[in-house]
Amino acid sequence: MALIVSGEKPMVEKKLIACSILAIAIGIAAIVPLEYMMAVQAQENAQQANTALPKVEPLLNGVGITYAYCNPNKITGNATMTLYGANIQVVANFTLNVDALDNADAQIEYYKFAVSSDEGPILNMGYYVVVDFNPYSIVGIGGSEGTINFANGLTFKGPRGEDQEIYYDCGGQAINYEAWPSGYTMGFVSKYIFATDPNNLPQAAVMLKNAQTLYIDVSKICTVTVKGNVTVTTPATDQILQHIELTNIGSGFGFVYGAYANEIPFPVEGPQAGLAPMAPSS
Repeated sequence: MALIVSGEKPMVEKKLIACSILAIAIGIAAIVPLEYMMAVQAQENAQQANTALPKVEPLLNGVGITYAYCNPNKITGNATMTLYGANIQVVANFTLNVDALDNADAQIEYYKFAVSSDEGPILNMGYYVVVDFNPYSIVGIGGSEGTINFANGLTFKGPRGEDQEIYYDCGGQAINYEAWPSGYTMGFVSKYIFATDPNNLPQAAVMLKNAQTLYIDVSKICTVTVKGNVTVTTPATDQILQHIELTNIGSGFGFVYGAYANEIPFPVEGPQAGLAPMAPSS
């Protein structure tokens, strides 16, 4: 019997040792993920500190259309081709927020000028303003996607809304912050919808020809803050910043809103009643 008892004691000790090893292993397994998570969090915090993402401030704190004109029967071309369609031109003032570029290299704002008629939506004209701290940081802007190219290789394209097309080829501008002489800038938003066959026009041109009343609603799409190769995009609400109604001046002269000001530095068209298209001012 004594042999049996002495044989059971080592077995119990082995079980205790095995359980102790298992407990230590479980403890290590619990500690390692925690330490790993803490290290990852510390690394993320360090990266965020190094990136020094700026606080996003609206670049433009005001926008207002001062003049708009639509020619629903625009015909142009050259000796080899004639184009038929409709033309929309909008002049708008944008006011700068002086705190927008604190701790940022550049900032962009995209706007939508939604054109509609008594028959419904027609088209969305996109416009964008980019302001930079370094006069050499922006090397190109333009195109149907509202593309902005920076000298460091960063390329940013205008955002698209869900289930809607936005024509960014309607205009955009780049401004150097330090060289900006005043607190506002004037924007020129323009879209010509055309075809070579007057009997096969784009739908938007047809709707402009058939409209009895035209409206334009201005809203901000988003604010984009740029620092190095990092961009922070802040979507805007769907708030309408300005709603205008263009007056139908009849006799095929189109629709007009606001005053035809002589200081407009763009080749703006106007009603043919005593007003001729202007040439750009020097």
